[in-house]
Amino acid sequence: MDIDKTASSYNKGALWILCTLTALGLLAAQVSGKMILLSSFIVSTVFHLLCSVAYGQAWKAIARQSPETLPKLYLASSAFRLIAAAVVMLVWCFFNRRDLESIRWFAAVFIVYYVVMLGFDAIFFAKVSKNSNK
Repeated sequence: MDIDKTASSYNKGALWILCTLTALGLLAAQVSGKMILLSSFIVSTVFHLLCSVAYGQAWKAIARQSPETLPKLYLASSAFRLIAAAVVMLVWCFFNRRDLESIRWFAAVFIVYYVVMLGFDAIFFAKVSKNSNK
């Protein structure tokens, strides 16, 4: 298994998915006239981009040093992402506590990004694990 190639492939896939989600979301916001969504897309994109880059780098480092601990990385990174996402949502709710519509839209957008990226991570690394076991 080529670790650098796999990490690069993961980063490209995550970036493509994030760009696609953001472009589609911004298009939908423009067409519907809900420009309140703009900050939701920015925060969601930046958060998930940072998480994906960190996850890719952590995976590459652990795959090189001790590949037998990769299942622990998958579990720990999912837990960390869940906690970080909860913190981001709570901070958003705190700063926008007077605007319930903004909170609802942010939560909807953020959850869509979260579920899509979680699915991408699961599918991508399941394929990587399957291919490395052959």
